[in-house]
Amino acid sequence: MNKQPKPDSKKYTDLISEIQKGQIKIPKFQRDFVWSIDKTAKLLDSILKGYPIGTFILWETNERLNDIKNIGNLELPPIPDDIKVQYVLDGQQRITSLYAAFLGASIQKEGEKKITNYGSIFVDLEGDIDNNDEQIIVSEQPESTFITLNEVLNFNDNLLEIKERFSDEQFKKIHQYSQTFSTYDFSTVVLRKEDIDSAIEVFTRINTGGQTLTLFEIMSAKTYDEEQKFDMQAKFQKLLKELEVSKYDTISSTVILNVLSLILSKNKECKRKVVLQLDKQSIIDIWDDVISALKESIDYFRSVYRIPVSTLLPYDALLVPFSYFFYFQKEKPKGKQIKYLEEFFWRISLSYRYSSSTESKLAQDIKRIDQILQEQRPNYDEIKVFLNSPKDLIDTGFSAGNSYCKAVLCLLAYFEPKDFRDNGKVILDNSWLKMANSKNYHHFFPKSYLRKRGVGNENSIVNITLVGADLNKRKIRAKAPSIYIQDFMDENEGLRKSIKSHLIDNIDEFGIYSDDYSVFLEKRANSIFKALKNRIELKNEIPAEDTELKELILIGENEKLELKSTLRYDIRENTVNKKLEFVIAKTISAFLNTEGGILIIGVDDDGNALGLDKDCETLSKKDIDGFELHLRNIISKYLGSSFEKYLKVSFPTIDEKTICKVQILKSGKPVFATFEGNENFYVRIGNSSVPKNRAEQSEYERLHWN
Repeated sequence: MNKQPKPDSKKYTDLISEIQKGQIKIPKFQRDFVWSIDKTAKLLDSILKGYPIGTFILWETNERLNDIKNIGNLELPPIPDDIKVQYVLDGQQRITSLYAAFLGASIQKEGEKKITNYGSIFVDLEGDIDNNDEQIIVSEQPESTFITLNEVLNFNDNLLEIKERFSDEQFKKIHQYSQTFSTYDFSTVVLRKEDIDSAIEVFTRINTGGQTLTLFEIMSAKTYDEEQKFDMQAKFQKLLKELEVSKYDTISSTVILNVLSLILSKNKECKRKVVLQLDKQSIIDIWDDVISALKESIDYFRSVYRIPVSTLLPYDALLVPFSYFFYFQKEKPKGKQIKYLEEFFWRISLSYRYSSSTESKLAQDIKRIDQILQEQRPNYDEIKVFLNSPKDLIDTGFSAGNSYCKAVLCLLAYFEPKDFRDNGKVILDNSWLKMANSKNYHHFFPKSYLRKRGVGNENSIVNITLVGADLNKRKIRAKAPSIYIQDFMDENEGLRKSIKSHLIDNIDEFGIYSDDYSVFLEKRANSIFKALKNRIELKNEIPAEDTELKELILIGENEKLELKSTLRYDIRENTVNKKLEFVIAKTISAFLNTEGGILIIGVDDDGNALGLDKDCETLSKKDIDGFELHLRNIISKYLGSSFEKYLKVSFPTIDEKTICKVQILKSGKPVFATFEGNENFYVRIGNSSVPKNRAEQSEYERLHWN
């Protein structure tokens, strides 16, 4: 039978000494230091008066957890090698307060701009220590005679100065107070079970009324490994930072734990108790592959399903089965897998599948993913899809947080809705999609217009369109669709075509010009219903488009991709600008000098396909052949003719627009771009082509090619 932990005690100086030696540490799963200076003063006042302040519970172990390295701007020492460390399970705020007060430290707390000076705690020397109602140690400077608490706590170091400043009676009182602090016994209980599970169980139980550890915090503590430099919490934060570019940085840490558990557990489960039993080293070993699979899933959602931001996902948990798929199949889905995955996505999304008992349902659904990996179609008999007729859609009230509504929004996003004013791609953003009244949501028949006429059902999901955040809603307000659409039609001659991207197939037949809301709901519900039905019945025809190219454009410019609106036509000036030609050559030279990459011409920074028409009109041969010939002439003019073998030029179609894709390989030797008689050497850094001076160039050549 294990020995029960026995109560013990520590003196103030021993407590401080052990913190300063790194023997007492605060595990990272503890919350930040939040106590105010006033609360700290009251704690020290209780000690001075001999009151109990509660027990510190410590866990003594040889384990090395991820501990708090500093408190505000106060650095804590590392743990010495070859000693047992004591982690604080209960009493962190009190111990930190005692430490800050002893040092008289200035601390900038997490999330605060101000610096709190714990040296500004005072002892009122004229206060009555026997009066329970009177606080002797205070956070505001008393009007009566006082001394700083820090001086009292460090009495021996300040003895001569104190003796000079105060009377004999006051000196005696200060010395007495100092003795009280130094001899005070802090109650401690030390847990000496070596396993971290016991420590975490104790922490969780004593914190039931306060902060309960999340499963991710527990697993971060359990898997921390200083030698292997594995810190799950830090790695997750780094991942979220990386996902900001793809606008998928709102995903939950639970997604990763579920994927890890479904891969590693014997019975492919991800319930809490199963996750807690996962082997630490196994997690560390597969972490990078799991993160890679998660990123592949995100890229697939963005490029194939065209879900540009994570907030639109009906459930974060949808990333779990797809990450599982990409973990076991490193290549993209093929053949029947493409259709089966699409069916899986939409059946789960339209069934409220992960609204409850998510872990149990994920375990069931992973069996379906295993079948898809084998190119077999899963059975969904027990999963009810709420899509019997278009009326189901009409009767669904719009809510930004409802998974069913989000599924419909994902469908709308798939068609890449165009702006009513200029046909540009509607840019969606996580921060704009969280609330029903957010910038990206627009009621096609304005709610106020319908309410004034007593029509009703104005908030149907069928009435929602996705628009750009900068759409001038003041222009629409409570206007009838027949009026505001005509206003946009006068500005935008391509509106009839672009409005189809909102699943409004025909302006003339959707009740828009007659302001007939019932006709609009019926027609649009039919369009949405048909598109969703096709996806869950394997009838959806996936366009034979360059999905990899779509994926690249969605991710945006980076060290391997550059987007250019035109080759030589200046959109702002509406004329030819030959300086733009050199920019193209410069970009190609930077890719040649680095690790290669892709240059796409005819697509703007927001991913809108503009096509090559404007450029072609400026050439003597006004077609794609003429464009390619001119592009190659530009390359030869600025870079020379010896680099043709490193380039592959093609003309794919995106959004019915022909664009130019230049695949560039790494050159076998330095490439210089000559402009106005000067040779320039460029390399690719991030999403920019950066020039190098002669010295930098020589060093770069030595490292890059030798």
